[in-house]
Amino acid sequence: MKYLLLSLLFLFSCLDNISAQQSTVDSAATPTYRLIKHIDIEAKDIHTDRLGNLYVVTKTNQLYKYSPDGALLSTLNYKYIGNISHIDATNPLEIYVFYKELNLVVFLDNNLAFRGEMKLEQYQITQASAIARSFDNGIWAFDLADLQLKRMDKNGENAQTSGNIRQFVKQKQLSPTYVFDDNNRVFLVDSNIGIMLFDVFAHYLKTLPIKCNEQVKVIGDEIYYQQKNSIFKYHLKTFLTSSFGLPQTAPVLDLSIEKGRLYLLLPDRISIYSF
Repeated sequence: MKYLLLSLLFLFSCLDNISAQQSTVDSAATPTYRLIKHIDIEAKDIHTDRLGNLYVVTKTNQLYKYSPDGALLSTLNYKYIGNISHIDATNPLEIYVFYKELNLVVFLDNNLAFRGEMKLEQYQITQASAIARSFDNGIWAFDLADLQLKRMDKNGENAQTSGNIRQFVKQKQLSPTYVFDDNNRVFLVDSNIGIMLFDVFAHYLKTLPIKCNEQVKVIGDEIYYQQKNSIFKYHLKTFLTSSFGLPQTAPVLDLSIEKGRLYLLLPDRISIYSF
């Protein structure tokens, strides 16, 4: 009986330690934020490149580029009559601008000067819902017409496709809205399904149990995404999720993280913090 009681006490002690460790993992401490700058602008979308430069799409579809400290660097000097749906700045020297309604991708240099375009319907992509730069400076596009993720170069050649993604997921409603290539993996985000993970040859790997509205930020083996006024971090190797708060109580419409900077899109401004 004595040995049984000692065994139970040891078991409960172990469980308490495990619970304490799990709590530490699930609830990360909120960083100390320092405000760098407010940019007074009404925007609908923000993106950052790996150098920390900020790209802002206004509600009137103007495109601006700011430094990591919020200084205006460039303004788009080539304008389409259409809504800018997405900016891909993973290569800071070549910016991809996606016009979903026009099924069109425009290429800009690092000063936002026009360098070319790609009309996707000319390359058997009839209804792109999301695009991204590929690891080899080509293009990824998800085509709603046949529910396939496709990769090609800027001439529409060397295409690789995933096949219809219904073979991987059982959801009836499929509408991926964001694609990201980190040079090793491709992340396809659907708010109903989660994040579908592919290799760079469009081979399906798995679906991650992460529900988020649109874009995510992938840094190494960590995925950052927003839910309400919190940032969540999912580790691709440990499968652990942690979260921490934001320095704003106002509604945060979008955010990005880069180079020790936090960029927040608010209804009437953009706030840049260091942390």
